[in-house]
Amino acid sequence: MLKYYNELLYFAQKQVGDREKAKDIIQETYIKLLEIKDKYNINNERAYLYKIAKNIVINEVLQNQKMPSTEYEENFHISPTSEQPEEVLIKEDQEKIFMQILEDLSPRVKQAFILYTIDGYSRKEIAKILDITSNAVEKLIKRATIKIEEELAKRGF
Repeated sequence: MLKYYNELLYFAQKQVGDREKAKDIIQETYIKLLEIKDKYNINNERAYLYKIAKNIVINEVLQNQKMPSTEYEENFHISPTSEQPEEVLIKEDQEKIFMQILEDLSPRVKQAFILYTIDGYSRKEIAKILDITSNAVEKLIKRATIKIEEELAKRGF
């Protein structure tokens, strides 16, 4: 867990422009993680630490609007939020979880769901491929959707 300290410190320092304030933020980040680590199953500590640090920075800024900010030249060339390290890691975790849920579906349900949502086949085409009725295809897709939504809700998504 401490192996991420330096990169988190750099991240926080870049956000607040003050190394000492960044150290305080990272210390608070680790404290918050330790408080909730036993309560929740955290799959990716690094991404979670980034998320906590980011939230603390936002809270600090909101509480103290006079926080000094240093404009860096690189701020003019910032990558989109979707390409930020913590967002990339979170997205990768979400994709892994989705694939795990998909793998747990029964073969027929999974096949219908993949043909419909990923491959883009119509319900009629799937019915022909699987040699079942369109109504049966509808039920399989609905069953898959409900199961995926339930599993994602259980995992906090």
